[in-house]
Amino acid sequence: MAMPSVVAQTFEFRYQGQSLPDGATVTIAAEEDEWGFGEMCCYSNPSSDPNNGLILQVLSGSGVQGNATLTIDEKTFEVTRLLWCMGGSCMQIGESTTINKSFTDNNGICQVQFDAENITTDGHLLATLTATIGGETHVVKIKFTNGEQATVPGDVNGDGKVTSVDITALYNYLLNDDSEAIVNGDQNGDGKITSVDVTVVYNILLSD
Repeated sequence: MAMPSVVAQTFEFRYQGQSLPDGATVTIAAEEDEWGFGEMCCYSNPSSDPNNGLILQVLSGSGVQGNATLTIDEKTFEVTRLLWCMGGSCMQIGESTTINKSFTDNNGICQVQFDAENITTDGHLLATLTATIGGETHVVKIKFTNGEQATVPGDVNGDGKVTSVDITALYNYLLNDDSEAIVNGDQNGDGKITSVDVTVVYNILLSD
């Protein structure tokens, strides 16, 4: 009997040095400067240090070319100008809700960066970033907040950490419609709480 072939993973998203499961949400609070998003800003974090911000990490080789799509799912704050930078080039985010671009990594790392000029109101922006290299695709959700409390990915009950209690809270909601402990139940950003959110939290626990 022939053994099934195993396809090695080509790349992954990482945040602050930690691998991210597909569909995980990274939440970034805006900082009080003209460039907006601190650790994900081209100006305040121009290095390629994989422990800074959000990166796409190529797991084998370098100089790999890929394609990325940024979809703006929701925007509740007002901003004069917002730029998305990835793979050395920047694109302005205007009225279009979906932006496509190609990218090339630099020594196996491709930083994902955003610059905001003059965020004038409180609120947030939720975006979905999809990257494809060859036949492999991975997704990460990015939530920028201004004047809103940032949430920890996987923290369902809002206690600031990710534990088995968060999975229990999701099970209680799904099985018994008990929402008492649910603060941030929609972990994959699809607008509903399902078993997929349990999987996201479980993967975050396994990666710690």
